[in-house]
Amino acid sequence: MSRRETEVMFLLAKGHNAAYIQDKLCISKSTAKTHISHIYRKLDIHNQQALLSMVEDARDEL
Repeated sequence: MSRRETEVMFLLAKGHNAAYIQDKLCISKSTAKTHISHIYRKLDIHNQQALLSMVEDARDEL
């Protein structure tokens, strides 16, 4: 995962949406959505809820 995708993933994991991410990282909405799409594909998930569940499961394993 690229550095920028990792930044986007952490913001998603905090519950933020594409509009917030675009403002926070000074990128276009389409770029934010592209990063989100790449993250979901690389993690083999389909939505933000699945990402949140993945993070929660990983936290429980610690």
